[in-house]
Amino acid sequence: RLIHKNGVWYLAAEEAGQLKNFSVALIEALQVDETSRFTPKPAHQDYIDTKDDPWFTEGTTEVRLRVAPEIAHYFTRRPLLPQQQQRADADGSLLVTAQIGHINQLLPLVRYWLPHVRIITPVAWQEELLAGLRHALAQWVR
Repeated sequence: RLIHKNGVWYLAAEEAGQLKNFSVALIEALQVDETSRFTPKPAHQDYIDTKDDPWFTEGTTEVRLRVAPEIAHYFTRRPLLPQQQQRADADGSLLVTAQIGHINQLLPLVRYWLPHVRIITPVAWQEELLAGLRHALAQWVR
């Protein structure tokens, strides 16, 4: 099934029994087998219909972010993360909770909003973000 999310087209397909997504723009050397047909699995269709993002995973990780008051309105005007919920605190910051399928689904968004967003949990993901930033800085100062 083709899926359009945030301006990107994806192909939802099964590979080795697992539902995956593939960016249509990155598909190369496509070979169509006209002699083969398939029947979409209702369970896959239902799963795709309930997802609000194109990351197909067996499980998700609950993530909590602290969003600074300066950019909080970007997170409240529309969800930027899957199953996003937020609570405004007295200082104007937000505590944002989301269900993330893979760390790489979260890190680009957090990097975009630096220094105004911090990963509270899982702590290991915040540490991986910091390690990646340190590595990038080391590359730039050579």
